[in-house]
Amino acid sequence: MTIFVAMMNQDFENFKDECIEQLSALQEEFIKLYDINSYEHWFYDHGIGVFHFKSDDGRNLYFKYVDVGSFSTNRNTWMWSWENESTPKHVAKGLEKVKEYGEENNFNELSQGLLENGDEYTGWALTAITAKLLNAIGAYRIPHEHLFVYFIFINELTQEQYDDLKEKYVDCESHGASRIAFVCQHLLKGANLGFHETIDSNPLIDPEDDYQAWCDDCEKAWEREGDWTENFEAFVNLKIVCDQCYFESKRRNQRD
Repeated sequence: MTIFVAMMNQDFENFKDECIEQLSALQEEFIKLYDINSYEHWFYDHGIGVFHFKSDDGRNLYFKYVDVGSFSTNRNTWMWSWENESTPKHVAKGLEKVKEYGEENNFNELSQGLLENGDEYTGWALTAITAKLLNAIGAYRIPHEHLFVYFIFINELTQEQYDDLKEKYVDCESHGASRIAFVCQHLLKGANLGFHETIDSNPLIDPEDDYQAWCDDCEKAWEREGDWTENFEAFVNLKIVCDQCYFESKRRNQRD
């Protein structure tokens, strides 16, 4: 057993070192290609999952990102973002592949949500592995109080694409900036009312269209009216919610 564990640890170390070497080369190319160091300011928006670099001379860069996780300098612990309740699931999209890879290869570092006894290299090492498994174009680390938060960038966005995404989020009192969704007036606070939706919703997938849902009574009203009539519109009375409120409503109202 001791020999087997040692072999697994060695396999992980070899894999980690390979990923770190690849990320180092990737970062050099990424920083040069986008001239990252010439941008004085950065922002990230969990609502739409976009990282924004801005320069004093008015230049902007936008990237879709995955929030990989955070390293606490107070506790020397690493937390994958899937384990962090304050991190929206859609910005952790893709990390399920990292977790599955860890489980398949018995790499506990990739499958356990919280890792103890880390050091200053832990975050970059796990980010390097994530970058390899998710085909990232670059990575970035930001300070936040006693934490370092790590991101990988999936693709660049044009200004037009960024503006379109901005139109698809709402500032929710409970969840902050989140993707916009719609529910009928009955689902807003109701429970066990049935749940019908235009597309199959998944908190790990960014839909091209907005999430929209309605209850059983609205479904019956649609069958009666046969069209989007004034009576039907008044009965449904669609309400704007954030995607996290949408999924809470789905849990309350969906029937087996």
